Amino acid sequence: MKLLKLFIAILAISGFTNAAISQGGGPATRNYAKEADNLWKSGAYSEAAEAFKKASEKVNPKNSKARLKKAYYAYMSATCYKLLHEFPAAEQQFEKSILLKYQETEPKTYFYLAEMEMAQCKHDEAKENYKKYDKINPGDPITKVRIESCEKYKESTSGENMTKHKVTNVTKLNTTGFDYSTVMGPRGNEMYFSSSRPGSTGEGTDPITGQNFMDIWVSKIDRNDNWGQPTPLGKEINTIDSEGTMCFDGRGKTMWFTRCPVEDKMNIGCEIFMVEKKGKSWGEAKKLELKDHDTTHVGHPAVSQDGKTMIFASNMAGGYGGVDLWMTTYDKRNDEWSLPVNLGDGINTAGNDVFPTITKENELFYASDGLVGLGGLDIYKCSQIGEEMKWEKPTNIGYPLNSCRDDYSLIFTERGKVERGYISSNRNGSKGDHSQDIWDFYLPPILVDVDILVTDVETGEAIPDAKVVIVGSGGENYVMNTDASGRITMTEKPDGSRYIEPGGTWTIEVEGQPKQYFSASDKFSVADVQNNTRIIRELKVLPIHDVIRLPEVRYDLGRATLQVNDSVNSKDSLNYLFDLMTANPTIIVQLMAHTDSRGSNGANLALSQRRADSCVSYLVHEKGLDEARLVPKGMGETTPTTIYDISEAGDTTGTHKLTESYINGFKSKKAVFEGLHQKNRRTEGKILSYDYVPKQEGGDQ
Repeated sequence: MKLLKLFIAILAISGFTNAAISQGGGPATRNYAKEADNLWKSGAYSEAAEAFKKASEKVNPKNSKARLKKAYYAYMSATCYKLLHEFPAAEQQFEKSILLKYQETEPKTYFYLAEMEMAQCKHDEAKENYKKYDKINPGDPITKVRIESCEKYKESTSGENMTKHKVTNVTKLNTTGFDYSTVMGPRGNEMYFSSSRPGSTGEGTDPITGQNFMDIWVSKIDRNDNWGQPTPLGKEINTIDSEGTMCFDGRGKTMWFTRCPVEDKMNIGCEIFMVEKKGKSWGEAKKLELKDHDTTHVGHPAVSQDGKTMIFASNMAGGYGGVDLWMTTYDKRNDEWSLPVNLGDGINTAGNDVFPTITKENELFYASDGLVGLGGLDIYKCSQIGEEMKWEKPTNIGYPLNSCRDDYSLIFTERGKVERGYISSNRNGSKGDHSQDIWDFYLPPILVDVDILVTDVETGEAIPDAKVVIVGSGGENYVMNTDASGRITMTEKPDGSRYIEPGGTWTIEVEGQPKQYFSASDKFSVADVQNNTRIIRELKVLPIHDVIRLPEVRYDLGRATLQVNDSVNSKDSLNYLFDLMTANPTIIVQLMAHTDSRGSNGANLALSQRRADSCVSYLVHEKGLDEARLVPKGMGETTPTTIYDISEAGDTTGTHKLTESYINGFKSKKAVFEGLHQKNRRTEGKILSYDYVPKQEGGDQ
């Protein structure tokens, strides 16, 4: 429940009843009690709180009647402190009334004590007192909600259940009084808000709050995001009564605001007023006819961008709880608002539902104490259903935007790409002990840094000045060159934006350089990134040599079929060549197949040609390479390979070409003999050209 003009009055009407207790009990008690009772009836809760407290202190509980009277005054003092949101003082007086057994007369004393404990984040203590009240009155839905809220508090304020928002007090705008319910002006550089700071139009203090009367103030923000000294709006809007909780239409030319009149020191029902801007000044404020009884309160207007729909808070008859949200639509032809319609139990609760905001996207945000939350008023979000002014069921926007205290009046601003805005709250850290303050919030962007390193796959050395293309699935395209250490670091752009934003996938490609190295590519995804992340990718490029060795392309003796078995898969090596040629789409490769020296030269030449053809057939028909990029050539036994790992042949000195005469020297070592012949039965690639033009889909080359 809210310590603000409109709802202090409502809560006093709807939430508490005076017990029928005589004002007798001795001269010293009678004066304080009578004074307190009169102050309570006039709505002067700040003074009434102290008067009831003194009245209780003066009573000697010499018998049960005196004890009940002492307990009653403590209870009423607590009630006033509660309405004023002076939670420690209210807690103390409720505890005193319970020690004096006032719960036997008013069982809800347990409930109110629990409310005060919950407002101070004492959720364990609050749960016990809610349970005591629930045992006496098991059918109360709000008590059930509160118990569940206490049980879920720790879970809701820790780990993954927390949002990543940062919330800070706007100290430049806040005072030790009430500063709340912000709204941005049409240009986005002005903030309008309600305040009880010194300088208000009304004289003296508000009898309800004990503070100055509330007015609407405005502050401008400069280019460095510093707020200027607030100034009050003119007398067209601010009067001797309290004004606040306003909104604008989409053009910023019309303002709706709440005014709570005081007549003969008695508060009557709050009203919603409308005022239009005439040039640089405001015209005459006009009251909207939304209620049929003077004691009914209406306030907290929120109007859609087109100015046709208003949602407001009221305790008018036909609601579901203390204060509900209602909707009315504007009839331009007749210049009037329709009969208000309750938003229903999908939005409203058995508690209080207040401070609505309608965003540009027609999302509804509002505050409620009738749903499972963290304590006090929490802010809830409702997404629009279709194109109509209807909304889905509310969801709690979470901690730390919500706290165990009252949190309400959320607005978003449009400064930069970061989600940011303002809320009002009396949470810990507010400027005064009982103040309502303006708080800034923003959602820090998730930062994705990318480090790319390009190295030579054979030597491990970094490759400087390598051209790298980084392409995002959203159409982003960056072309960069590695520095002297072979690195590219992608963090923040010169304009302050980020190279890589969360969401989507990215491809990194190192462009190959003719006669230096082949292209290489890699991918990474930031689609599910939830926290600041550093992506590290090393792309190893293959240097271009005269020959591309494909050591695992093997064939059985005298056959052209690719060898695929448990120990070797020749297709894997050809897949490597396929990937290489896909990453380097302009190269043409000659595939050279070799045989061992067994058999005639002519037979071996024909066999090797068939083997080269087998490789090309696999790459073209199974992998999909363009046949024009592959030139098969059978080499027969004309080019025996050279071995460098001599220990494999049993010879530890020099290098040897695997000629027939050399291999015949190992006939007595059958395994070595066959292994050396196998090395000659190989396939190699040779780059013939770097200027192949890929075919265009649906057309010719």
